[in-house]
Amino acid sequence: MSPLIENGNVRTGIFSKPITLVRPSDFVLRKPLGKIRGALAKRFAYKQFHYMGGISDSLVFGTAIVDLRYLSTVFYYVYDLKTGREFRNTWRKPLSSNVSFSEDPESGSVVYGSGKNFARVHIENGKRILEVVAAGKQIIYAAFPDSEPDVQPLRICTRAGYTGWVYVRKTGGVPLSGIVDCELGKFNVKDCLGHTDYSVGYMRPETWWNWAFASGKVGGKNFAMNVSCGVNETSYTENCYWLDGKLQSLPQAKFDFDAENPMGPWNISSSMNDDFSLNFTSRGVHKEHVNAGKIASRFSQMYGSFSGIISLNGKKVSAKDLLGFTEDHYAKW
Repeated sequence: MSPLIENGNVRTGIFSKPITLVRPSDFVLRKPLGKIRGALAKRFAYKQFHYMGGISDSLVFGTAIVDLRYLSTVFYYVYDLKTGREFRNTWRKPLSSNVSFSEDPESGSVVYGSGKNFARVHIENGKRILEVVAAGKQIIYAAFPDSEPDVQPLRICTRAGYTGWVYVRKTGGVPLSGIVDCELGKFNVKDCLGHTDYSVGYMRPETWWNWAFASGKVGGKNFAMNVSCGVNETSYTENCYWLDGKLQSLPQAKFDFDAENPMGPWNISSSMNDDFSLNFTSRGVHKEHVNAGKIASRFSQMYGSFSGIISLNGKKVSAKDLLGFTEDHYAKW
């Protein structure tokens, strides 16, 4: 049995110990009025994605492997901040026959493969390795420190809708090693700080979220902050920060921005007290808009810089020009 699921029911909460098996077959998925859903409906209701990215003063890159059951998708992008040039690509395949997600979030692999194109995440010597190969050429190879003592992962499971749930494993603010090699040039990622997001579960069939992630040096230490609104906040919240890999929780967040102009200014602040208030200035955007009947997505992920105030270990700290991302996402799946 999965340590996340007992007697057909999911355990919710924030977990300090590793969850080494997330097996959807152990969960009894019901309709809102109590009827158990059939095997086919249960399969297509389960969604999985793994996102990994890095950012420095000169480079931004990211990759997502997504399994929606009806469709599998990989997108990857590279921005050269010195020249303002960007490189991006998206692969899609119907029915997710070419994507594989391990049920072990701690040590398993996630793979998308189609001919000479593939993206893979696997664990090697305590690091989470991201590889992207396009037309037989390696575009991204990056190693992310992935567990204690380098970093304390956030592990959280929350209810999603009336009968579903989402399990999320995240890390942030970790120093990277590796190479990005694309038509923009060849880049060493040693100056980048990285972040990972492994999310699986019976997500709401129609959902939305805003997300912000900031990273950089604060007081000479590696810092990363992760906050969201709209998902993963039923009784618990994924909002947190890492300081030299040590995990600390944050309260709920509110996002002020113009959804019709997501490249405009953003303010992300604590909705309960004055733990943080950060202004975000965009420098670029990755967009994915899909309208395919049963599947629809309006996705904008901006990269840029944050400045403002955040409380670290009870002490107010001025943050200036922290690099990171904001995201506005509507999804029907």
